[in-house]
Amino acid sequence: MSHAVVLHQWEISPFCQKVAKALKHKGIAFDTVNYNGILGAKVKGLSKVGKLPVIDINGQRIQDSTRIARYLDEAYPDTLPLYAKNPQINAQIELWEDWSDEVLYWFEVYFRVNDSDALEQAVAISTVGRPIYETFILKPLLKTALKTQVMMQGLGRMNKEDVEEDFLRHLDRIELTLSTTGFLVGETKTIADIAVSTQLSEIVRTSSTMRPHVLSRPTIAKWLKQI
Repeated sequence: MSHAVVLHQWEISPFCQKVAKALKHKGIAFDTVNYNGILGAKVKGLSKVGKLPVIDINGQRIQDSTRIARYLDEAYPDTLPLYAKNPQINAQIELWEDWSDEVLYWFEVYFRVNDSDALEQAVAISTVGRPIYETFILKPLLKTALKTQVMMQGLGRMNKEDVEEDFLRHLDRIELTLSTTGFLVGETKTIADIAVSTQLSEIVRTSSTMRPHVLSRPTIAKWLKQI
């Protein structure tokens, strides 16, 4: 059975996972189209900036995970909300979301590039269902692209020990915040929880080096299973 909502995604992308979790949170049925391997070349036909996620919904095509999340709250007001109506609470939610998308994401990229196991996992996931030769094509391209991005962003120019120390400090802050109510903001799941958890989940899924550090924090480990 096909659904009216279609999520175009890279399965390895935390931003695509963010949208998938947002749709599930709101109880909106959807189909997914994966652009694994060299199928990624077709993405430019969907998105002007050549990025995913993109969703087809209600006769519209919307890109960018945050724009999609905001649209879902506006278009489906009778479902579970992703944002808060209270401006002060919503400001906290959006700060966490932006921090996840613009800061935490780069740690995930850094570990993917600098942890050989993580890169292998990322390539394997990104080529599911594709001919084996695409693995050999994609691996050097992915590594070069991500390494260039993380160098330009700044983390790639830092010492490995300093990057890991900063990441662990972020984990401690998340653990402390969650210890109050079990959620990042307020007493219910919001887009803040979804955004941060998807970034951490990708690190857990691909990085054997950092996975134990994430899961050794009991509140985070429990929270990741719930979100």
